[in-house]
Amino acid sequence: MRILHLIHSEGVYGAERILLYLAREQQLRGHSPVIGSMRDPHTPQTDFEALAASMRLPVVPIRIAPRPTIPVVRHLLGVVRETGAEVVHSHGYKGNILLGPLPRRLRGPMLSTLHGWVTARGVSALRLYELLDRLALRRIDQVVVVTRAMLALPALRALAPQRRRLIENGIPDLAARLEDLAARGVPPLPPALVAAVQDRPTLLAIGRLSPEKGFELLIQAFAQARASTGSRYRLVVVGEGPERDNLTRCISALGLQDDVLLAGFLEGPDRLLAQAVGFVMSSYTEGMPLVLLEALQWGAPVVATRVGAIPEILEHSRAGAVMVPPHDLPALRQALGQLMAAPGKRQAIQPEADGKRYSSGRMAEEYLSAYQAIT
Repeated sequence: MRILHLIHSEGVYGAERILLYLAREQQLRGHSPVIGSMRDPHTPQTDFEALAASMRLPVVPIRIAPRPTIPVVRHLLGVVRETGAEVVHSHGYKGNILLGPLPRRLRGPMLSTLHGWVTARGVSALRLYELLDRLALRRIDQVVVVTRAMLALPALRALAPQRRRLIENGIPDLAARLEDLAARGVPPLPPALVAAVQDRPTLLAIGRLSPEKGFELLIQAFAQARASTGSRYRLVVVGEGPERDNLTRCISALGLQDDVLLAGFLEGPDRLLAQAVGFVMSSYTEGMPLVLLEALQWGAPVVATRVGAIPEILEHSRAGAVMVPPHDLPALRQALGQLMAAPGKRQAIQPEADGKRYSSGRMAEEYLSAYQAIT
């Protein structure tokens, strides 16, 4: 089967990595995935496109104007025809809005995955796109969510039950992921960063530096927990995004320049969990976070907020993980303090059970079934 994956990517985050894992598994099963990478005109090759190419996945750069105009839609339909797609798989609102409302005879069978859903507030362009996305989802043949909780989203209430489906995210096993990094020549982690993690007990957080990840609250909770326990713990936050300047100011205001490190984007950042003593997620909203699945593979003690699929993952996969409500500074501070006072033991997910449930192979088989249902 020839599958056209459409995504508008601003970086290499959860949705992008899931797409890459899925496309790789589809290749291994004899299918022909093509990645259509949508960006504004004159955008040079993106980090996501370079990563896909390094994984030997076919990439079609699609440079289109940011507004949903008739020429933009025609251009995208031309890509569908040129790639010979038997199924269009949209990963995000842009593909949904541009192709979803069209008659099936023009765009062919179409499936959309909602990797997450952040509700826009007030009057803004994002609010308009959210409304257009909701309308588009009503015309798309199959809509996939990655967590059970997402089935209750208002955007899905207008869909018939047979047109919505749950397919949980999956990742390759740890050995396969490490082998892939080595095979693609991904360099080792920066020696100075590894030394900093080894120098002191370190907590690791990974994610885009954006407001919904709650990193400012995490830094505040870390400062308070560190002071109350008298510990020498260090916090390393891996990722890039629009909140970097704000987080830098927060770190400076708390006098934590030597204790909280913003490490920037790294490929394979979970490798730091080989030395870190714990993993923290402070998100206010999540779908099904891959970084949490990776942390479980490493067996790292976890402190995480009770949002999205996190409770289901941790309750199913890890006894002893600590969950706290989102936006709750005292609860997060207390959980970090407990971890600092008595670091937990490592306990990896069970490969025979959870390892299969959260595997990229299982995910690929379920998507193939969804494609077959609409073709």
